[in-house]
Amino acid sequence: MRVLIERYKNYVFKVTFNVVHDEKLAEDLAQETFIKMIDALDSYQSQGFKTWLSRIALNKAIDYKRKKQRQKEDLIFFEQDFHLSKGESVEEEYIGKERVKNVHNSIKKMPEKLRDTVSCYYFEGLSYSEIAEKLAIEEKTVEMRLYRARKWMKANWKEEDF
Repeated sequence: MRVLIERYKNYVFKVTFNVVHDEKLAEDLAQETFIKMIDALDSYQSQGFKTWLSRIALNKAIDYKRKKQRQKEDLIFFEQDFHLSKGESVEEEYIGKERVKNVHNSIKKMPEKLRDTVSCYYFEGLSYSEIAEKLAIEEKTVEMRLYRARKWMKANWKEEDF
């Protein structure tokens, strides 16, 4: 195993770095790639090891970028229209504060597990791993709860309520 890692570590780093353009992050993703490689070695079918490994590295890096993009989009969703810019009228400020209050009240109507996860992620700004630690659940559970919370919001919230 060590021989494979030593042999391909620079190559895997280059693959991940070309996607994320950050050395530290590329190193982390390269490590995750080798962990995934070890877990998936059973499924390797002896057809171009370097290609197979680079596919794992590429997918790891792309998944990371997608996750980051989703987090940015989610944050923008909650921040848009809720933060007031300087120079707004008293009426606009009042409407903005009412919207924020309506969002908080609507979140209180969510199922408790989803509500706690949403509050930690959007209002406390915690990462998936920090939420998992705080709520004593797995990171994958955090991801699933946020997905279900978004789905719940789409089904239960109407734009005119805000």
